[in-house]
Amino acid sequence: MSLTPEERTELLSYLTEAVAESNRLEALIKGAELRVSRCYFGKAYVYALSLMVMHKSFLQGMAAEGVSGPVTSKREGDLSIGYGAGGSSGNGDLGNSVYGQEYLELMEQYSPRPGVTGGVCCRGLDGGDAVQSCF
Repeated sequence: MSLTPEERTELLSYLTEAVAESNRLEALIKGAELRVSRCYFGKAYVYALSLMVMHKSFLQGMAAEGVSGPVTSKREGDLSIGYGAGGSSGNGDLGNSVYGQEYLELMEQYSPRPGVTGGVCCRGLDGGDAVQSCF
């Protein structure tokens, strides 16, 4: 299910100006829609989608600079920057950006808890896969 005009306006309000005006914006949104479940996040869907768009944009920027992971060390004299390996936490690459980390926190907040929320599983009915939708 595509974004409504109102949802698109909301999504754009969450994005940085550089990402909102990027010529890759449509591709980023389509890719994010495959990873973010409307059913899982409910009223926070557009915000979660914006976090995934920002996260993927951030990772693409890192890749364009030849960076493969987060900065783990810096030094000024004779310039030295160290990069860690990405995606080793079991959460894929989400730990490699502040946007991915915020997405993980949002996932935890919306995680179904038996006996508390009812824990309804979408099983991918809205475009997300069953594993992603049922965390």
